[in-house]
Parts: sequence; C-alpha cells; structure tokens
Amino acid sequence: MIYITVKKKLKPGTAEAYLAASQAYTDATRAEPGNMFYEHFVSVDDPDTILTIEAFTDKAAGEAHVSTDHFQDGVDGDAKQYVAERPDIMYIDVPDRDGWDKMSEF
Repeated sequence: MIYITVKKKLKPGTAEAYLAASQAYTDATRAEPGNMFYEHFVSVDDPDTILTIEAFTDKAAGEAHVSTDHFQDGVDGDAKQYVAERPDIMYIDVPDRDGWDKMSEF
C-alpha cells in the first residue's frame, strides 16, 4: 500500500470553492481500480488549509494515478487558482499492508 498526505495552503476564504472545483478530480480518483480511499479535510485551526489523505494498493497503482488525464487536470485545472503556495506532501510506501488497523488503545 502507498499512503499519501498532501497539505494545501489556500488563498483566504477559498476552501469551499477549491473543494467544488476539485470534485470531478476527487470522483475520478476514487473510481480508479487501485484507489483505496481519497478524502479531503479542512483544518480546524486554519480553514484555509486542506489536508488530502489518499491510499493506493501499491506503487504501480500510484504510478497509474499520476499518469491519468484527470491527475494532470487536477494539477493544472480550475482548482489550482485557489492554491496559495506549493503543497507539502508525505508519500509512504508500506509493503505488506492493505488498509486501516483498529486502534488498540480504544
């Protein structure tokens, strides 16, 4: 499994517009064969920060994702106008993993 988190700082007050503009990309990514999940979260401390959490079954599925037309549209499309600076990313390759675990402390 590969796990990816992307943190985007948006222009002030544009989170709703960003999410609306990226909805087609979100839907297309979720429909990819190797996609396990793709979710956006708005920071409770900074409403102009969006955290995207996504996972793919393996590196090949991730590579297929960045090769899609909708990926390029997502990078250069309508939603880009709302992004204030280059996003931060965390890419973690977790071999022999296929999803979430249950929290043992709960």
